Formats: sequence, structure tokens, C-alpha cells
Amino acid sequence: MKRRTALAGLATLALPFTGCIGGSEGPGGEETNTTAGEEETMNGTDEHTGDGTPAVHDTSLSALDSCPEAALNVDDDTVICRGCVRGKNACTIAVLDEATYDADADELRVVVATEEDREEGTMCAQVIQELGYEVSVTFDGTLPGTVTLVEDDVDGQNEALSESL
Repeated sequence: MKRRTALAGLATLALPFTGCIGGSEGPGGEETNTTAGEEETMNGTDEHTGDGTPAVHDTSLSALDSCPEAALNVDDDTVICRGCVRGKNACTIAVLDEATYDADADELRVVVATEEDREEGTMCAQVIQELGYEVSVTFDGTLPGTVTLVEDDVDGQNEALSESL
């Protein structure tokens, strides 16, 4: 009987930490999905529109070891943006802040930002951190006419590139 009470107590103590243990992606593997609509947001997956209109199907952000200049590539139904943001300290990571498709403008807008990723009480080196990233946005239907990549970091928000496809 005491063993059951002890095990129940341990389970109760572990409950607040369940979001911190496993299942979450680290700084190098952040993934976010998008939903359907006129403007796509980052909260789920999309269904194919069936009429050839671009529709965001999936998005993801991966950390890179190097810090490349802003660049855009297209691979079949996927738009790939690479670049570099600057964090305010060594605990800063790159995050996908926005990946939206505006049907009226026929434009994909990708915003990569920075945020601190540290546990309470953790010390971080106070040094500007250069963070390379790669964002992949997969479409159902055709690709958008224009892609705009915005970087929002310690230096403020600026348009890193805008290219027609």
C-alpha cells in the first residue's frame, strides 16, 4: 500500500515537467505546420485546393551550422529560404515566426525571428550569436508568384530578400 502511495506521489511530482521531457524539438529542428485559408497561418495542415491555387501544406525551420547570406531555392513544390539572424546572447535560437500566403498579392511571406531558449536560472554568455537557418515551405497546387523573407532579430526587422518565382 505504501508503494502505491509513493508511486502516485512521484507521478504527481512529475506532472509539471511532462511538457519539458521529450517530444519537443531542439533549436536545430523546430517544425511548424500551417492551415488552409486565404491567408495561411501556422496552426495545422492544409487540404489541397484542387484548382491549382497555391496553398501552404507544411512548414519547417532547421538550424544550420554556418550563417549563409539570404537565399531562395525552389525544389518541386517546396520553397526553401536560407539566411542568418543575430541573437542577443548564447541562449538565443532562430524561430519561424510567420509563414503566410496572401492570395490577393500571390505572395509567400516568411518571417524568421529570434527568442531565448533557456530554463529559469540558466546563465547565458552575453555575446551576439549568429544563427543560420533554413525554412522549407511546401505547397499544394502551384507555387506563389513572389516570396518575401523577413528577418526579425537583435538588429530589428528587415526584408532580407524579395524574389519573383
